[in-house]
Amino acid sequence: MMLSSEINKAPTRPDPFAMLGLPARFDLDTQAIEARFRERSRERHPDRFASAPAAERAQALAKARALNDAYQVVRRPQRRAEVLLERAGLTIGDHERLEPEFLMEILELREELALARAAGQLELVEKLQGAMQARQRALEAGLAPLFAAGDPASLARAKRDLITLRYVVRYLDECDAALDEE
Repeated sequence: MMLSSEINKAPTRPDPFAMLGLPARFDLDTQAIEARFRERSRERHPDRFASAPAAERAQALAKARALNDAYQVVRRPQRRAEVLLERAGLTIGDHERLEPEFLMEILELREELALARAAGQLELVEKLQGAMQARQRALEAGLAPLFAAGDPASLARAKRDLITLRYVVRYLDECDAALDEE
């Protein structure tokens, strides 16, 4: 019999950590993720099934795609953290509340970026990008101890930081777009 707490923690999609044979933790070593992906890819590569019946080839291709999808989740800190939050029963909705001060700061930064972009001030865009990349690294580094603690308050903080990280990543995407124009 499944307990209600187990139902809440049941993943809604295949477990990317299990598919890669990795523990469900935030603080995974990038090289270990890469090595495990390469190892599993060799085992499941569709070319190994080239002479198999069509149904087996299709199944091998589906498994290879699923493994690649799992790798794309686990290798990115933000996506890895979102999956871990989901496993803990927390999801990030479309209309999450953030501190008004942070929202004002982001609006001001976006306005500054838009002005620099319109004026063709690539040096300023690069400077703004560098500052935001530092913020991204700090947010990602701060997630490891929050997930390690695992208590409700730490996970709530991780959720808030992930929401903030989404804004940071969108800002960085805008910086990349501005720099790609030139």
